[in-house]
Amino acid sequence: MLQEPKMNRMSGSRLGSLRRSVRRWREGFTLIELLVVIAIIAILAALLLLALAKAKAKAQSIQCLNNMKQLDVCWVMYAGDYNERLVPNWIAPGGDSSPYAWVAGDVTVSTEETNPLYLQEGKLFPYNTSFGIYKCPTPALLKGVSPVRTVSLNGRMAGADAAAAAAYDVDDTSSILGPDYPPFKKTTQILQPTPSSALTFLDESINTIDDGFFAVRLTSIWQNSPTVRHNLGASLSFADGHSERWGWRGLTTDQDLNAPVVGTGQAIDLQRLQNSVAVQ
Repeated sequence: MLQEPKMNRMSGSRLGSLRRSVRRWREGFTLIELLVVIAIIAILAALLLLALAKAKAKAQSIQCLNNMKQLDVCWVMYAGDYNERLVPNWIAPGGDSSPYAWVAGDVTVSTEETNPLYLQEGKLFPYNTSFGIYKCPTPALLKGVSPVRTVSLNGRMAGADAAAAAAYDVDDTSSILGPDYPPFKKTTQILQPTPSSALTFLDESINTIDDGFFAVRLTSIWQNSPTVRHNLGASLSFADGHSERWGWRGLTTDQDLNAPVVGTGQAIDLQRLQNSVAVQ
């Protein structure tokens, strides 16, 4: 005689629990559950945005370093074409960079701040005709607009002395560092600091950028100031052709012209910059 197969019977408590689960699935999530899910999504989105922002900032810093490298290549090529003479870094009376200089114009002048013509007129432009290498990719506004240039050249690199000032009607800037540190005129004169330590181009503070001349005094005052756009750091290049990002110890904002040194960290930052211009 055949027996009916035994059916596994579900206990009453388990059956009730299953029914409640089915009923809850049909009814949807509770308000608290929805709020928890939304909070988790918000946290994950915030973490993702933070990671994307860091990645974007890193990419901009790398691009800025590449810009410095490209300008340095132009700078070296110019010297190679002119018997190792450095491209002039002169200022015309009134504040604009001289038409004989590596770059022309003054980005604080409303008719010049966004005009690429002043890049084209510079002595380095024929060596690389990209406008982008003159400007940091990290957004920075000067008087509400994005200037065509945020990069300047160390004033000791072929700044004008009295002879150049008389011959070309430019400002004599040799007094900024004094007679012990005259402007370098040829690559062969760059011995102290050595080429690997001698500053050429840097990304300048949006509050001090004007002509193409970056002035450093051997005092406790920042005449011109580097930027802090790259995670409290700036991009710089050097006479041997390499570029670096320098993180600052005390600088936390883009400073104004002739800002005083505040605190030990800024004193270290300024000394480091001074050593890249004139070994003391």
